[in-house]
Amino acid sequence: MQNIFSDYPEASCKQGWVFNAAPDVRAEFVTAETAGAITQPGAAWLLQVMEPEAPCSTRLLYNGFSIRARKRPDQNHIYALVTAPGVLRGSVAGLPQPRLTADSGILQEEDITLHQDGRFLTALVHRNNEFCLVTGASSREQALEKAQVAFEEDFESLTQHETGRRQRVDNLFGPNPRHNPPVALAAETLMRRLRNGTGVLSGLWSEAEGFEQETFSLNELYPLVEAWLLIEPETALKLLRTVLSLQQATGGFPAWIEPGGRCAATAPWPMLVQTCELVLRSFPDPELLEEMLPVLRKYVPWALRRFDPHRDRIPAWQSEQEIFVPGDFERGKATPELTVMLINEIESFRRVCEESEHGEVATTLLMEEHNQLVQALTGTFWNAKARAFSNVWHNGHLLDEPSFGSFLPLFWNGLGDGYKTALLQNFEDTHSFPGQVDSGNWKQEEIDDTRHLPAIHQFMALEALRTADEKRAMLMLFVRRAREGFAAWFERESITAARLTAHDRVTDAPAFALGPVTASLVLNVQQEFQRGAQETATVIQRLRGWAHRMRIDAGELRIIAVFILAAVFVHLFYNNPSRDDAVPRLAEAVLHYEQGRYTEAMEICRRYPDEALSQLLQANLLMLAERPVEAEELYRAALIQETGSPSALFGLALSLHMSGRLEEGVRRYGDFIDIHEMTHPAAAQLANEFRTLAREAFLKPPKWRRLYVMPMMNDLGL
Repeated sequence: MQNIFSDYPEASCKQGWVFNAAPDVRAEFVTAETAGAITQPGAAWLLQVMEPEAPCSTRLLYNGFSIRARKRPDQNHIYALVTAPGVLRGSVAGLPQPRLTADSGILQEEDITLHQDGRFLTALVHRNNEFCLVTGASSREQALEKAQVAFEEDFESLTQHETGRRQRVDNLFGPNPRHNPPVALAAETLMRRLRNGTGVLSGLWSEAEGFEQETFSLNELYPLVEAWLLIEPETALKLLRTVLSLQQATGGFPAWIEPGGRCAATAPWPMLVQTCELVLRSFPDPELLEEMLPVLRKYVPWALRRFDPHRDRIPAWQSEQEIFVPGDFERGKATPELTVMLINEIESFRRVCEESEHGEVATTLLMEEHNQLVQALTGTFWNAKARAFSNVWHNGHLLDEPSFGSFLPLFWNGLGDGYKTALLQNFEDTHSFPGQVDSGNWKQEEIDDTRHLPAIHQFMALEALRTADEKRAMLMLFVRRAREGFAAWFERESITAARLTAHDRVTDAPAFALGPVTASLVLNVQQEFQRGAQETATVIQRLRGWAHRMRIDAGELRIIAVFILAAVFVHLFYNNPSRDDAVPRLAEAVLHYEQGRYTEAMEICRRYPDEALSQLLQANLLMLAERPVEAEELYRAALIQETGSPSALFGLALSLHMSGRLEEGVRRYGDFIDIHEMTHPAAAQLANEFRTLAREAFLKPPKWRRLYVMPMMNDLGL
C-alpha cells in the first residue's frame, strides 16, 4: 500500500463522521452539517476544508481524511491527521488553504486565525503548504506552542506510519471498487472504538454498542478477536489479555464492565476458551500459553456450574440479560445453542491443554460432562421428525420451538454428517434460518438494522457455515449476499449524504454507523470471499488481483497482458484445444430471445447457469411468466458478477416490486435512477413511474411488460 490518503477507498464526507487522535482520546472532531467542513461537538466555529461544490473525492480514516481533486489529484489535494488531543495537522497542495469561520469572535492575523469561545481559544496556523488547527487552548501563546510542536513532526513520516498500520486492511481490498468502502469503514470503526487502559480496565479495550456509558462487552470479544487477527493481530492479543485480567475470585467473568468498576451480574456467552485458542494459533508462544492456562482451569468448571446449577447435564440460561436468542428466555428452559457453546469450550480447553508440556489432561469428570452434553444435544434437542435441532427442554417437557439456536449446532466441528446434511439442506431449500417468519430476513440490506437477525447471529451463522459446509456452496451463498448487502448499504448512505447536501438538510444519524460486531462481520465476510475467489479464480482474475495488490496502473497492465496473450496465441497455435462455446451459444440464446422464441432461449441458458448473461435472460423469462420471486434470485446472481449492469438492476427492482417487497423495490428503483439516469434516460423515466406506483402500494404496475421491450433488457446493458 503506497498511501492511505490516495489508495484508500473513497467515502462521502457525510455529516457526523467522528475523528479521534488515539485510543485514549474521545470524540475530538466531527464532519459538520456544511459540506466539506470540520468542527467539534457544540463548537461555534467551522474549519472549511473545501468548498461544498468542489469536484473532489474524499477518504475517511478514524483519525484523519484526505480530499483530492478529480482533475490531477496527485497535484491537488489536502491531507490531514488528528495527531494529538485537539490538534489537527495537515498539508495542502494545489488547493485553497482551509479557513476558520464563525458568526463572531474571529481575529485574523498573518498566517494565524483565532476564535475565542468563552475561556477557550481555537487557532488555525498556516506555515508554507501546511496547516495546524489547535482547539481548547487557554491562551494565544499556548495555542502557538502546540502548533509548533505539531509542525516539528514530519508529516510524511506520520502518513507512512498510518499507511503501515493498515497494510493488512489493504490486503482485504479487491479489484472491484464497489465492495471496498464497507471494508475500510469497518476497519476504521474498530480502530475508533479502541480505548487505552483506565480504572479497572487496565489494558486495551473496545467500546461496545448499545450501552449508555462507555462499556467493554465480553460478548463482543470473539468477533472482535476474529476481526483484529485479520487487520492487526497484536491488538487481538491485547484485548484478550485485558479480558483475562478481569477474572473474578469464583473463576467467572462479567458479561460487561465499565472502567469505573461497575459490571454485570450476568455471565458472558461461553466462548472465552475458543477465543483464546484463536489467539494462540496466531501467537504460538509457550509463555502466553502458560499465562492462559491458570485462568482457563478455573473458568471452565465455573461455566459448567453456572449454566447447569442442578447438575442435570442439560444447561440453561440463567437470566434474560444473558440469553443468546432475544425474547426466548423462560426460567428452567434449555435450548441447544448454549449446549453447543459449552461443548466447544470443553474441546477447545482440551486442545489448549495438550499444547503445554505442563498442561494437565482434561479430567475424567470433564470428559463425562462433555459426553453428557453431546448426548443432550443429539438426543434431547434433536427433532427426528423435523430433522432439526428444534426441541427445547422446559420443566421436564420437550417442546418444538425452532429458533436461531437450532442452526448453531453447525458451529460444533464434531457434529455428525447426518445432522450437518439435514441442517444445510434445509438452509439451501429455504434460504433462511430456523424460527424466522420471513425467509428474506437474513439478507437484509440495512446491515445496521439488526431487528430481524442480530449482528452476532449473522456473525455466528458465518462461523457455523465455515465449520460445517465443507463444499462451501452454502457458505459462499451467504458471503455473496452479505457482500452485496454491504455494498448496497454504502451506496445508499452515500446517496443519502449527497441528497442532504444538495437540499441543505441535516440528519442526526451518525455517518456510516457500524457496530463493532457488524464491522467484524464485514471484514470476515470479505476475507472469506477472497479465499473462495482465490480458489476458483481464472488466470485473468488472478492477474487483476495481482495488479491491484502491486498497484500496477492500467498502462503497465496492458503491456503485461499483451505478452501473456502472445504466449496464449502461441500455445493455441501449437496445441489447438477445443474452445468453450458459452459465448456463441449465449449469443444464439439472445437472438432467440429477441425474436420471441423463448423456449429455445431458455434451453440454451440452462446449460450455462453460472454465466451472468444466462442468469439475466432466465430472470427476464421468469418475469414474463410472472414468477418474480425466482427471477429475483437470478437478477441478484447476475449483479454479483456484473455489478454495473443496468438491466439486472432494473429487473431486480421490478421483481422486488411485484413480489410485494415494496420498500426494497423503491430503493432499487432509486438506485437505478441515481446511477443510470444519464446513460438510460427513458429507462430512468420508467423507473421513476414504477417507483411512484410502488410507494402507492400497487403490486403490479400497469403495462409493466414495457420494460422488456426496451433494447437494454436484451443483454446486460454494459
